Amino acid sequence: MQASTPSILKGKVSRPAMIELGVADAAQLTKTKTFYEALLSEKKYPYPLLTDMSLLCVVTADGSTHTTIYWEVPGNGVELKSVYDDLIEYHGCGGVKPPHKPPKEMMIKGDLELATLADAAGNVFGLMINPSYPFVR
Repeated sequence: MQASTPSILKGKVSRPAMIELGVADAAQLTKTKTFYEALLSEKKYPYPLLTDMSLLCVVTADGSTHTTIYWEVPGNGVELKSVYDDLIEYHGCGGVKPPHKPPKEMMIKGDLELATLADAAGNVFGLMINPSYPFVR
């Protein structure tokens, strides 16, 4: 981290807001959703985990599987971009996918915006702006 330019992170990432489970294909998505409906005794989707946290299952573009935790960045898209850039420039993170609206297949409405990065060890994590809870579909 460069001493001449301070990090803007303090107080900018507030809490885990969403867990995303990526699955390989539509058949695996159906099985995964059936499992979590039984495990959580919940039919509402995305599955509410807490008052302000959800579990979302998605088919990945490359057929891989993954788990990504998204952290809330209070504010707007400008704040998300600032935190994203700060993590890359001063904290050794690599950009995976810059701030963007969620894909249409997620079917989440509102002003939700997402970004993903990799930490210094290569673990992928996400940032999200102002998720409304429960998610509006």
